[in-house]
Amino acid sequence: MDELSEKIPEIKFSKDVNEIPWKNAVVWSSMPRIGPRVYEWVSDEDIRYVSWTNGIVTILPKQDSVLSRKCQCIVVPQGFIWVGAEVKVS
Repeated sequence: MDELSEKIPEIKFSKDVNEIPWKNAVVWSSMPRIGPRVYEWVSDEDIRYVSWTNGIVTILPKQDSVLSRKCQCIVVPQGFIWVGAEVKVS
């Protein structure tokens, strides 16, 4: 996970739910085989909008975000996905 954050610092992660900006982010989690649940998120400052179909969430980055130079979208097919109340959706 540390290697991912070095390459793409806009994708944050934590095991502590108190560190997560729940209202202003798209959060997803994975349950490792050993240890606590890991939460990953992208803040709304980097999100143009979010859409979903059949449980698959797509995050489109803002044009001025560093993410937009690296990808056109992020597809999150996780079981647990939280779309914050202040995140733009389509």
